[in-house]
Amino acid sequence: MLAVCVPAENTKMSKLLLEQVEKHRKEIKHEVITYGLSELITMHKAEDIQISPDYQRTFRWNRDQQTLFIESLILEIPFPPVFFYENDDGRWELLDGLQRLSTIIKFMGSGKDVPADCRGASKNEVDWHDDTQNILAEPLQLRETEYLSELGGFTFVRLPTSLQLNLKRARIQIYVLKRETHSSYKYEVFKRLNSGGEPLSEQEVRNCATRLFDNKFPDFIQKTSELPTFRQAIKLDDDELRAARADELTLRFFTMKNWHDVFKHDVGELLTEFMKHVASQKIEFDYDQERGLFEKTWAVIAAAVPNGAIFRPRGGGMFSPTVFELVSLAVAFNIDDAFELEPAALAQKLDELVASAKAEGLTGAGSNSRKKTRGRVDKARSYPLK
Repeated sequence: MLAVCVPAENTKMSKLLLEQVEKHRKEIKHEVITYGLSELITMHKAEDIQISPDYQRTFRWNRDQQTLFIESLILEIPFPPVFFYENDDGRWELLDGLQRLSTIIKFMGSGKDVPADCRGASKNEVDWHDDTQNILAEPLQLRETEYLSELGGFTFVRLPTSLQLNLKRARIQIYVLKRETHSSYKYEVFKRLNSGGEPLSEQEVRNCATRLFDNKFPDFIQKTSELPTFRQAIKLDDDELRAARADELTLRFFTMKNWHDVFKHDVGELLTEFMKHVASQKIEFDYDQERGLFEKTWAVIAAAVPNGAIFRPRGGGMFSPTVFELVSLAVAFNIDDAFELEPAALAQKLDELVASAKAEGLTGAGSNSRKKTRGRVDKARSYPLK
């Protein structure tokens, strides 16, 4: 038999690796449970399981997608598990599986039927919504499918009794991260699980995952992003708003203003880390002062350059985050001077600033390097607005 020689260095590295694995495994406590769908519905109605409003807003399956999932349940086709974490009061908060769980709740949990004038053997042309703000309270009316052509028009309460009972008894596998698991691991699990499936924008993941530390900062970002002068000045379209782009730009403003010197190579990573650090109170953040400056900054910008044209340098093209940084920080860093200028004069100054930065390569493609990001922030700070 041949002897295998393992260098001492490799042995040491292997030992260190195994120690790291063991350490982190011990930090992640979870259990695997199997429940009937009817039990899950009961738990949701009793609020023993919860879906945060941020996460619920990312429910995107259309009626075709929801129907196909219900068809899978009816035909007993296996489907992936859902993931929860146990919060401090013992309730379960959803980590992953929003599209599947929401579809189950909509179909089986509302206990309602659609209005009579929206019923029929085939209702592919009807998308009915009631006037509730809770989308999970709306009954789901199914469409026809390739395999079940007679499924169109059915709601849960109108299904044959045998199919209702089969669905109620169907089992779902659940992973629960126990409350003793540290928030940083819960955050990491959420981020990794939600990087696939029905894709969320980076900011949607941040909004949801950061709440595993605390609600205050994500609430602040979302509420601040709704400032009318800010929305008027950046002028995002509906798709951008649905992807939480206004939230991301608000976060970008505060991150680059307060933490640009930490930047290394990835802006998305910087935004995520800043949001985590503020939410977990690892760095100080004066909410009142920061909100006040944000309001002043965007009141001035909205008056001078409304409707977002300055942030789309190519005449209505793509929104430029680097121009956004440059303009907003130039006004914020020099807010007193900006206030003294007439809107037309400030608009001219900002146009000159954008042109100068572009000539220096501080905005546009390839300008998110560490050197150029710092150069952009320095230029915003030092550019004379008067």
